[in-house]
Amino acid sequence: MADLLLQLPTWFMIRAAGIASFCLITIGMAIGISYNFEFWPRGSKRRLYRLHAFFTVAGTAVGLLHGAVTVIDTYMPYSWFGLLVPFGSSYEPVLSGLGTLSGYGLLLVILTTDLRNKLKRPVWLAFHLLSYPVFFLALVHGFFLGSDSGAPALRLVYGFAVVLLLGLTAARGSMNKSAKDAEPQVVIIPPPAKRSALRDHAPRP
Repeated sequence: MADLLLQLPTWFMIRAAGIASFCLITIGMAIGISYNFEFWPRGSKRRLYRLHAFFTVAGTAVGLLHGAVTVIDTYMPYSWFGLLVPFGSSYEPVLSGLGTLSGYGLLLVILTTDLRNKLKRPVWLAFHLLSYPVFFLALVHGFFLGSDSGAPALRLVYGFAVVLLLGLTAARGSMNKSAKDAEPQVVIIPPPAKRSALRDHAPRP
């Protein structure tokens, strides 16, 4: 069994799993950010939420597989300590640590989402917004640690992911601002007695 594991194309598995995880997480975040956009068909909210959850969980699972395979890699094997403890790796400790932190961050986002009904909305939202720094950590980890990141196709993938999420975030912010500006202004009208008193004390022309 050990010999079979050592014969696996671990480098290809590590890179393929890492890129797949990044793409899945990007899709999950894109769906989540655009959840309230009007271009989605009516009645599709439940399906969208399921897709958002599926891609996020799948991306996290593939990312964990990406990390686990590094332990059996024959070219640059990681120890379990270096894999699980941020910045504890002997190989590229900073970039490797960013990958570990992004994995823990994803697990935290998923866990707090499952506990959403038991958390106050501001608390849940604060944890959910960790998706942005987690995405950034995964981006830096994959781009600078991957030996094939200079390939034009991969650069296109990373660049498209950044532009997509930034564009959707800007559109979401603009939509929220427009909705807030469109809210009717509430005018507080004093009771009749107070209105009479205001007229009595108003300056005469």
